[in-house]
Amino acid sequence: MTELRFSRRGALGFTGAGIAVAVAGAGAGRNRVEARQEAATPQAASGPPSWEEIDGQLKAVAPTVALLAAELVEGAIEPVHALNPDETLPIGSSFKLWILGALAMQVEAGVLDWEQPVEIEDRYRSVPGGDLRYVEAGTTFTLRYLAERMIQKSDNTATDHMLFLAGRENVEAAMAEMGHSDPDRNIPLLSTRELSMMKFAYPTENIDAYFEAPVEERRRILAEEIEAIPYEALADLDQTEPLEIDRVEWFATREDLARTMAWHHATAQSEVLRPVREILSLETPIPFDGEIWPYVGYKGGSEMGV
Repeated sequence: MTELRFSRRGALGFTGAGIAVAVAGAGAGRNRVEARQEAATPQAASGPPSWEEIDGQLKAVAPTVALLAAELVEGAIEPVHALNPDETLPIGSSFKLWILGALAMQVEAGVLDWEQPVEIEDRYRSVPGGDLRYVEAGTTFTLRYLAERMIQKSDNTATDHMLFLAGRENVEAAMAEMGHSDPDRNIPLLSTRELSMMKFAYPTENIDAYFEAPVEERRRILAEEIEAIPYEALADLDQTEPLEIDRVEWFATREDLARTMAWHHATAQSEVLRPVREILSLETPIPFDGEIWPYVGYKGGSEMGV
């Protein structure tokens, strides 16, 4: 699971073992990023766990884990504690932060508007999460509402509408601009529907061929083969174990995620991009002391094994 948060003190944090949690904050001068693992043993009454204890809890979750806790100091990320911070791991729905970033770039440039209507299309209907998959085609929502659902509820139908409204290749470019060290690992950037189709409705030998192909051939496969698979192929999903999480996924290091969160923190200060800060604060399931952290932003993500 991936969870990313902002807070007014300025914090960013990232873990990975299939679990990535990021906390980011702004306020009171220094900005800090902190990561925690939700399955960790409850904190003892005597005080917070040591970094060594946190590392141990993470290592008990999966064979490969990663953690980065850092402070943002005048825009620079200064690590406080790290465990395999440059380990590339699947990140689940944290990839939606790149879509939000691409939307923000285009809103700032005047290409898109938070209040513009967006029509629901059957070809972008996705599973498994979110209620918008049940909405009738032709129904319209504002761009901002769909962006909110993408981040707050991780609605995959909202996500795919936002991905293709921003433009897949624009989001791919945004990854690099937002600080991803190896964006090519995620190109072509899969939509949530494409990812689900590949996992549940596409033969393994075809997946092998996809990953052996150059990027332009992969784009053709997505457009001509994956898109042609009917939505009904995803109607009765019964997943009992992780599927293809080492290749059919979205990938980043903890350092990549820290840079992504720092980018959002820096760019969302302007009035036109203030909705980004508001969107990221809609869902904050990890409790924080409001006197210390007057603002908290969050993005979670998961799939079986991630």
